Amino acid sequence: MRSNASTVEEYLGELPEERRAAIGAVRKVILKNLPKGYEEVMNWGMITYQVPL
Repeated sequence: MRSNASTVEEYLGELPEERRAAIGAVRKVILKNLPKGYEEVMNWGMITYQVPL
């Protein structure tokens, strides 16, 4: 779902409950396994994971 949200929390708040639960489960696994130095941000209307410059 493409969004104009500026934060991940805002994005998740816009999702229907059933999608929020599914995205939350996937996000939990990603964050648990995300390499050091990466950050979770909103880019291009979706949650992205990047190395900050």
